[in-house]
Amino acid sequence: MIYLFKLTMIVLLLLSSNVYAVGWSSYGKITEFNQQPPGQADIILTVDVASNPTTCGVKNKFLIDVETKKDERLYSLLLAAFMSGKEVKLFIEDGCPVWNMPKITGAYVR
Repeated sequence: MIYLFKLTMIVLLLLSSNVYAVGWSSYGKITEFNQQPPGQADIILTVDVASNPTTCGVKNKFLIDVETKKDERLYSLLLAAFMSGKEVKLFIEDGCPVWNMPKITGAYVR
């Protein structure tokens, strides 16, 4: 009985660790801001970053889904950074939901 319990706990632990990795990119400039047509991804940014901690195949393009007020603020922040030529550091998720690109969930501007 104890063996079965331990085995079950190990399996659950292994399955629960398969969560999307998240982390910060390096700083870089946004070189392209792209609004997709309906039915596609919302916004796609191309950013010259030296490091991207995700396992997504595309390393310099990032997705923003504008669904909440927080997403709208993030969109505004990144658009302002793009228009002013400022560098951004992106907090990204490793889910690679669209076209093998990571999703942006936070940002710094400098």
